[in-house]
Amino acid sequence: MLAIQFALFGLIIGSFINVAILRFGARALAGRSACMSCGKKIEWFDLIPLFSWLVLRGRCRQCRSRISIQYPAVELSTGILFALVGGAELVPIAKIIGLLISALLIAIAAYDIRHTIIPDAWVWSFNALALLSAVIIPPYSIHDTLYSFLAGPAVALPIFALWLVSNGRWMGLGDPKLALGIGWLLGSLYGMVALLIAFVTGAVVGLLLIFFSSDFWNRFASQFIPHRFWYRRDKGITMKSEIPFGPFLIVACVFLWISAMYGISITFL
Repeated sequence: MLAIQFALFGLIIGSFINVAILRFGARALAGRSACMSCGKKIEWFDLIPLFSWLVLRGRCRQCRSRISIQYPAVELSTGILFALVGGAELVPIAKIIGLLISALLIAIAAYDIRHTIIPDAWVWSFNALALLSAVIIPPYSIHDTLYSFLAGPAVALPIFALWLVSNGRWMGLGDPKLALGIGWLLGSLYGMVALLIAFVTGAVVGLLLIFFSSDFWNRFASQFIPHRFWYRRDKGITMKSEIPFGPFLIVACVFLWISAMYGISITFL
């Protein structure tokens, strides 16, 4: 029951996260939401998290233009993560910090996917909370404050080295900043595992995206799959395309973080 309450609360927070993602650096958070296509103000009954998007079938009530899948994805992800954190057996301060971290990680991942950049204000807020968590509520029985502090730089160092050697061509500076907080949140061992998982999944997803954008796939798919289901002229991915790495780091981090929170053993460690 408690987890359901936190899930509903997470859906509401997810709606605010969507607003923050769309308005960050562009306009104030205050003010009513409007359709990005026709500009019409959105009524309150069309702003119910997840439910309204499903009822409207992902389209604006006024102009029938498509509403981005980002909206329900962010709301649902926030609801699930809030339910997991809220339902865990944590002391109140750990639960509060965990919910704040959850909201920030989802916001960072969605913004990075949308803009291929990680806002400094958000990543440093996450880092501050992760460091606070490491010092006040050390995970994985790490009780030495100095060791907890060094875990962040240790995890961030490999990605920072890649950024430095490539002069920013391989990945942005936001990724090592994010890895700093992941190290503080997970500790050095789990933080390094998170890096490994992120690199592997990132490589696999990247190769799949390249394959499904290739001429070979286009010719093959055209024989069996209706054109409207697979072909997007402006969405092709090549070896030179910029694919954000932050979301892969965050997914790996959340997987290990929640596993540890519930005492689930990671067998390969």
